[in-house]
Order: sequence, then C-alpha cells, then structure tokens
Amino acid sequence: MNVSPPRLHWIAGQCSTVLLLLTGALIWPAPVSAQDTVAEAERYWTPERLARAQPRTLPQYQEPQGVPEAGFLSQDPPSAPGVQPIRRGQLPTSTAMNLPDLNNRLFPPGAAPTHDPGLPLPQPSDPVERPGGPRGEAAGTEGAHFSSSRLIPVDARLEYPYRAVGKLFFQNAQGQDFVCTAAVIAPRLILTAGHCVHQGSGGEGGYFRHIQFVPAYHEGNAPFQRWSATWVATTKSWMTGGGGVPNRADLAIIELEERHFGTAMRTVGSVTGILGHRTNALSRNQAKIIGYPVGFDNGQIMHQVDSGSHRDGGLSSWLYGSDMTGGSSGGPWIENFGVRAIGQTGGLEANPNRIVGVTSYGFVSNQPLVQGSSVLGQEFLDLLSLACARRQGNC
Repeated sequence: MNVSPPRLHWIAGQCSTVLLLLTGALIWPAPVSAQDTVAEAERYWTPERLARAQPRTLPQYQEPQGVPEAGFLSQDPPSAPGVQPIRRGQLPTSTAMNLPDLNNRLFPPGAAPTHDPGLPLPQPSDPVERPGGPRGEAAGTEGAHFSSSRLIPVDARLEYPYRAVGKLFFQNAQGQDFVCTAAVIAPRLILTAGHCVHQGSGGEGGYFRHIQFVPAYHEGNAPFQRWSATWVATTKSWMTGGGGVPNRADLAIIELEERHFGTAMRTVGSVTGILGHRTNALSRNQAKIIGYPVGFDNGQIMHQVDSGSHRDGGLSSWLYGSDMTGGSSGGPWIENFGVRAIGQTGGLEANPNRIVGVTSYGFVSNQPLVQGSSVLGQEFLDLLSLACARRQGNC
C-alpha cells in the first residue's frame, strides 16, 4: 500500500480540493491508487488465502498507567456533508434489496481449516459461580450480563441491518493473512477497529495491505460480492499508541471501490444499507454487538451478542458483557438495532441502527466475559470528516 508521509494532506475531490487543518494533532491517512489497490487485492486474495486467513487476535486489556495526554484533540474539526454527532441508519436501495447471490463462493465448501494448530483457539467458559448470583446466569466473573447466539435464522444476514456488517480480510505488516469484522457507515465507507488496519506503531509502515470487505459473509459465501479498499485512515491515538489497549480511539475508516452490482455501478452502502452513529453514547446504554468470533463456528458464521453498559474501561473506553473472541475485532456495537414496526414510537434516542462503538479489546482470561470499545468521540468525527471530504459522494 502506497502510504503518504505523515504531514498535512491536500485531499483532491471530484469537484473541489480541501486543505485539512486539524488543531493540535494530525491524522495520518493512507491514500492509495484505487486502480492499483483494487487490482492488487483481487490478485492477492486467491481462494486458498481466503479460506486460510486467521482471526486477528483480540488485543488484551492492560491496566492504564496514569492518564496519558489525549492523542488527538481538535477544537475546530473540519466540516463535511453529513458529518454529525448523531446520524440514523439507512435502508438499502430498493433495487438492491433482493439481489443476494448465494452461489457466489470465495472458496469451496469445507476448504476453511477447522483450526490452525499454530494458533491457539480460545474457548468461551461455562457460566461461573459469583457472589450474589446462581450458576447458569449469562455473565462471567465481572457480573456483566448478556445473551449470545447465532443469527436466527442464519439467513437473517441477508436482511438489513445485518447485511451492513461483514468480514474484513487483510494482510498485516508482517505478511500474514487475517480477518476482522467491519460495518458500512456511509455510501463508500466502512468502520472497523484501528488494530484491523494498522499495527499501532511504525508510522506509515504499520498500515496493512490488500484490504477487502465481504458483507454478510457466511461459510465462504459472499452474497453481496467483495469490495476492495481504495483508501484507509486510522487515528493518531491508535497509530502512535504502541498497540496497547484500552486506547482512546481504536478506530479506522476504509473507503471502498464501486462495483457492478446487478445492471449498474453501485456503492457498498446502496447495496447493504448504512448504519448510523451516535457519539459519546456507550455509558448507560445497550447494544447489539456483531462479529465473526473464532471461538464460535470457527468464525465462519455471523454471531450476535445483546448486552448493556457494564463499567468504564479507562482511557475513553467502556466494557460490555460478551463471550466473543478473536475475529470479532472491529465489529459494530449498535443501539436501537432492527427495523421499526408500523406504529412504533417513543424513546429518548429512538432513531434506529446507530453504531456507538466497535470491538477493541478483551482479557487474557476468558472468565470476565466482557469486551471493550473506544468511545466514539472527537477523533471519530475528525476521521469521518477526512473520509467524507476525500471524494464527492462518500457521505
């Protein structure tokens, strides 16, 4: 990936050129040639590589030492169309609603290994005894309650809002093939964790390569095709944080190519639908957490956890109950998940399908049964502004 040096960037759009000045810190994107990147990714991801890509290890919680300086603060964030602290989700276009291709396979059935013996496979623990609660409760030693399940039915992945979530394939800085989870947040943009696009150190050399997104992935099936990255950016907090978690902004945004879908060129958001977002909304909330954890179904089937805010994780992060493992990294935490019924009203924050976080970290032990997310704050808005301004129609 041809990563530009860390400096102020001129971002060339179709109709205008924008000089992006961010007060106090820089965000370091990796703008790349769309044609070269798409072609390279298409060549790189053979069926064999797709089948054997391993889940990105979920970063492990480290007790914060003091309160380090904020990695990215902007008093006057750049403006771009549609960039707001709150944005609701959007349905797919009507012409794309019923066009999944269940015969479009990335690799033959059974090609994915059940387990790479060189990679430890974490197993979720049984519910445990804890003070004040009987054995059998869906909670670990942290006492954070949740429910966990495959989609019911599994073909629910073909419907919005599930279809706006998918598996993210990439080659890391060491040349290894991994997967995370990501979600569509704008016509050409997807949101994931920073540790799914950059190793957290090494500056421009820390970015990963050959990024592809497969919405509604299921056991090798790509019902809405696979979409290659044309550009990626993470936050300074992640890029300079050394890979440790919790992190103030373990977040990244990826711009995707347009593809022929049906009879027209389409953006990924027009095909899958778009999830909204709400900033500073992880405390006193509940969410549906979606991902592809290797601990369940070898990461080949979309998994869901329903949970609520448990406690502050430190460094602008929050903990929710969850039993998901590696491969769920970058998966969205969505409030008001679903499609509202006719006549359904009410609620202080009633707009549906808004991302309030993404899976960032877990614990070495599987006993706590919690996962952490960075709070979507100013760094997220600045990152989204950068992505929206990059190309007309991104947002």
